[in-house]
Amino acid sequence: MELVQGEVDEFREIMGIINKEMDLVSLSDANLQRVFTMFVIANGVANGQSKPFTQADVDGLWCSSVDGMVAVARQVIDYVREMTFEELDEQQKQNVLERLELEVGLRTEERLMGWDTETQTKEQDPLVQASSMPSLSWPQNGCITLEWIQGLISTFKWASWKDPKDFWNLMPVAVVKKLIRAASKIMKGEKNCVKIHVGEDSKVFVVGDIHGQFHDLISFFEESAGFPSDHRYFVFNGNYINRGSWGLEVLLVLLALKVLMPHRVYLLRGSNETKECTLKYGFWAEVCTKFGKKDCKIVYERCLGCFKALPLASVIANSVYTTHGGLFRSACSFIAQSSKGEKRRKLNIFPLGSLKELAKVNRFLEDVPERGILTDVLWSNPSLETGIKENTDRVCSICWGPDYTEEFLRENHLKLIIRSLEGPDARTGQDDYGYSKDHDVISGKLYTLFGPPSYPQFAGFDNVGSYVVLKPPKFDSPIFLPLKASKRPEVPPYDGFLYNNMDLDGAEDSTSVDSEEDQDLITREAGEEQNLALMVTNIELNKRVLAQGEKIKQLESTLEEFLKEHVDRLKRIEDMLSTLLQQTSHKNCGKGTDQD
Repeated sequence: MELVQGEVDEFREIMGIINKEMDLVSLSDANLQRVFTMFVIANGVANGQSKPFTQADVDGLWCSSVDGMVAVARQVIDYVREMTFEELDEQQKQNVLERLELEVGLRTEERLMGWDTETQTKEQDPLVQASSMPSLSWPQNGCITLEWIQGLISTFKWASWKDPKDFWNLMPVAVVKKLIRAASKIMKGEKNCVKIHVGEDSKVFVVGDIHGQFHDLISFFEESAGFPSDHRYFVFNGNYINRGSWGLEVLLVLLALKVLMPHRVYLLRGSNETKECTLKYGFWAEVCTKFGKKDCKIVYERCLGCFKALPLASVIANSVYTTHGGLFRSACSFIAQSSKGEKRRKLNIFPLGSLKELAKVNRFLEDVPERGILTDVLWSNPSLETGIKENTDRVCSICWGPDYTEEFLRENHLKLIIRSLEGPDARTGQDDYGYSKDHDVISGKLYTLFGPPSYPQFAGFDNVGSYVVLKPPKFDSPIFLPLKASKRPEVPPYDGFLYNNMDLDGAEDSTSVDSEEDQDLITREAGEEQNLALMVTNIELNKRVLAQGEKIKQLESTLEEFLKEHVDRLKRIEDMLSTLLQQTSHKNCGKGTDQD
């Protein structure tokens, strides 16, 4: 039975009090749960919802609230960046900004982990359902928005602290297929080497290998670069998967951003985006663990199809060439020419490939051939020695010297080459910078962007990652900024599984997740850091908590009384209807007797 307007207004008044009068930031997680539960009940009754509310509804409200607080905090930081701080020098100004960003990050992260820990303890209470995130769904109109992507990120963050075997519950196969299909359709239409024309008031961010380090990628967007926009371009140099434990999440977020802004986000193919590497270095095992026997094959095959569509290189603002591996031999180098070919190989004088030849390469292959331009582009390395020679370290592709870098830049009127592929151990003595300058020639420079921070394949190697910012007017003077590792669960990488005889059930069982003790330790450490960073007196905090607690009790009492009155009113109405039906039944029976 529908409520009358006065009753609806009372519920809306409760929602208004929570929205406008309550300071949610000062509440404990337990009180937040109570407030959000009241809001969900009031909202459901006021809007005539027939289905009962669930814990998932409360968790969804919590996530949107945190997203809103984070967005406001980011706006404050952006505003502070524009302030002059006349009394501070540059170093002092930078210290203020770093402190502000640190406090915002710690408050948000600690709050998220605190909420997560509290819901874990509730699992022990039989009267309270365990916390769970709602399953993601594809946008009704088929159009991806930034809000939808931020919801995707929030879900993946939450899931990363849970059992990976439950991932399919949050990210349905149907949504995965639609997302991959939409992104692949866009990338199939792009050329092997995409030309990126950049506006004069824009910046370009170039990112190296990610290798499944989802938390570092999101930290890069949220705390360093911002998300793609009309004035922010992003070029990713490949190797999104393997090694790290969240390659699937990294790939899906980047594909969503590609669909959202196809002319601001460019995803290039890396050496790991092949069938052979995905089987060998963990991605196949990751997909099997997260989607199980039933759906792992279809998800894996869709991902392989997507990898084939990835372009191989980019030219930014007619000045900068980016690719995963590097330069490549001319197509004529691979034609069998007996004595002449053998002579070239011995003298290291293979002819250099051109962008015209690169444009003709068939990139739509699951695996790279043993030799060819596609193999060179994904696997080649720079060398200090002149010439081009076979790469004996990788047993495929080539190493090229500074003379070939000079030729490539001069012939194509470029100023800069930015490539990736190699890890932080590749340049001795430069592992503190996150990048290396490999060639400095007359026409320009060649740089290697090292892999992600705290690279998992190098045990105990606490390396710094790096990304590049290119600014107008010429975009050819790279600014290298450090990318430090963010906090993440201690989940082992999947490359320990043997793909050729892997038992799927065994793989699922052997995938460990954080114990409750580990989660408690993480939460305590975050709380200690927050205490050092936040200067709030206990007296003021207690006053606010007490005031909020009284308001919560009043709201709960009002809501409880109203619901009780509402139930009593419905009972009286039901009794009246029952009496009316009985009287009508007696009258009808009497009329039937007279007619007989």
